[in-house]
Amino acid sequence: MKRFSVFLVVFALMAFCGRVQAYSIFATEVVAHSPSLDGSGPYNDPNNLVGQPALYCAGWVPGGGQTTDHISIVEPAWGSGYITTFNEGDWAIVKFDHKVMDDPRNPYGIDFIVYGNAFFGGDGYVTDTTNHGAYTLTGGINQEPLKISVSPDGENWYRYDNGPYADSLYPTNPWVWSQEKYNETGNGWTDQLNDFAKPVNPALTLAELTAGTSADAMALYDGSAGGTGFDLAESGFEWIQYIKVEGLPGFSGGEIDAFSDVAPVPIPGTVWLLGSSIVGLITLTRKNNFKRRD
Repeated sequence: MKRFSVFLVVFALMAFCGRVQAYSIFATEVVAHSPSLDGSGPYNDPNNLVGQPALYCAGWVPGGGQTTDHISIVEPAWGSGYITTFNEGDWAIVKFDHKVMDDPRNPYGIDFIVYGNAFFGGDGYVTDTTNHGAYTLTGGINQEPLKISVSPDGENWYRYDNGPYADSLYPTNPWVWSQEKYNETGNGWTDQLNDFAKPVNPALTLAELTAGTSADAMALYDGSAGGTGFDLAESGFEWIQYIKVEGLPGFSGGEIDAFSDVAPVPIPGTVWLLGSSIVGLITLTRKNNFKRRD
């Protein structure tokens, strides 16, 4: 009887897997944009909005010169090919290649994330050899909030007029930083990426995040790669595929890098063996579908 039950589970899982379609957790298409975003400058190309967030930036070296640094909560994305600026009157609409669901299993109820180039203020210059375990945050954030709208069909829209706003909390932090590695080598950046499908706890305040060092703030992210999280519940949509960014009066001048779909928390318990295997398979497919843009 046990063998038969296991066979049914395996058979059902194989049948389901045969229908699984690989898709990107990131927005994959720019479907429309204002004529002002014509790609003639380093920050007005809407094509920079698709794919995964940038991983590196051109960083300034104290005393002069430049280097390629890991993007972090204190050193944001900037430079040609990474971000798009939305001045007043600018707008763009991106599309996912699948439905982004209003999923109650998602961490904190967050359904999608928007990445900008906000960053926390700190005490001094930042390079790849900065000791984040000793780099003191000064309590502020450099941000230029932008408004976000969502739609299931590209025709009916809901705008988050009362927030959250993109290019604000929480600054992007793609990489895992290690104090142990820094103590050994003088550079604490590892080759491990944080999770682009996991939002930061939205209950965390700016004061809490900037009360200590940049390493302390990274730890509070709890493995998330950052970005501003949005809950679809207030939109009234069960799912969406389109996201619009606009430069509006009082909400312009900010930068957008990328968008991601949040992954649900896996179903616990052995009684959900089949369900958790499917969720795990989908999550693995999503995480393996990153498109490097550095």
